[in-house]
This record gives sequence, structure tokens and C-alpha cells, in this order.
Amino acid sequence: MPLSASGRIGTVLQRAAYRSSQFFKAAGARVTDDDRALVDSVLTTPPQRALFEHMPVADQRHAVATLRTLRADGHDHPALNQAALLHDVAKSGAGITVFHRVVVVLLQAIRPDWLSWLVRNAGQNSTDRWRRPFACYLEHPAIGADWAETAACDPTAVSLIRRHQSLVSPSSIAFEDQLLRLLQAADDKN
Repeated sequence: MPLSASGRIGTVLQRAAYRSSQFFKAAGARVTDDDRALVDSVLTTPPQRALFEHMPVADQRHAVATLRTLRADGHDHPALNQAALLHDVAKSGAGITVFHRVVVVLLQAIRPDWLSWLVRNAGQNSTDRWRRPFACYLEHPAIGADWAETAACDPTAVSLIRRHQSLVSPSSIAFEDQLLRLLQAADDKN
């Protein structure tokens, strides 16, 4: 059932408040020595660690928090761990800023058709390059999965990264879908 106008506004305000809190968390984000040791225990090859290092500190902090949430809830599957650390790796490309992230979330809630227009033919010519960060934000799961595959991450981790923003049936009992629901829940908490 579609949301009423007031329901959509409430959802938009909740998402805006969430993004605002993310902004303030990002401003003071840091990765500790303990965090780095945890990352090194999960991302065991130089190419995998290079992907993590490619992310801005705020995104690294989010990734570590996502992994720590999973572990605190008793989930320690190797592919899930890799996906937790690298699911947003491609957000660091194409100049994606907090502004772009906020605009995408708001447009997804209010006017998805405007978002579609915004990313259509993004960056195809010099006058439309300003659209590219929005398109990259939406495409980051596929881009990140390709990067993770190139870095020889676990194939299940690659699939989880590719699907981390996809809807998954709550009734699915497929093992990968169970891992995906865990990743999404931990991601949403952080």
C-alpha cells in the first residue's frame, strides 16, 4: 500500500535525520590500531587491504562498525566478514560526498523519477559530468563487487557486496540470503 503524503514526509524526515547523524559521526571518525588489526585478520591479501584503504576514514569506520555489530551478534562467517568491510568500497569513487548521499536518499523517498532522470546518461558528455557521483552512488554495489572479485575476495562475499542493497525475501532459506539479511541489518544499525 502506498504511503500517504504525511507518511512519505515522515519517512523523508527520518532519513534526513539519519543522514545528518551520519554526517556528524563522519566528521569525527577514526580507525584505531585495534580496528586495523581486525581488518588485517579479515582482509588477508594486499589487494583486499588496498580496497579498504581506498575508502575515506568515515567509510572505513562504518565498515568496521558493521563488522563489529555482526560479531557482537555472534556472526563470524569469513565471506560475511569480508562483505561487511568492503560493501561500500565503491562509494569512494567519482567524488561522492555527503551531499550526494543525502540527495539520493531524499529523492529515493520523495521522487524516484527525478533520481532516474538525474542519473540517466550521467557523465556521457562534459555538461552532464556533475551527475556522475549520483550514478556511482546507485551503482556502487556492482562496482564494489567487481573490485572485490579482482582482489580475490571470497565469491560469496562478492555476491553479498553486489546484492547488499537488493531486496531479499524474508522467507528465503538460502544460506546466502540469510547472510545477506544479516549484512543488511548490521549495515542499517551503523
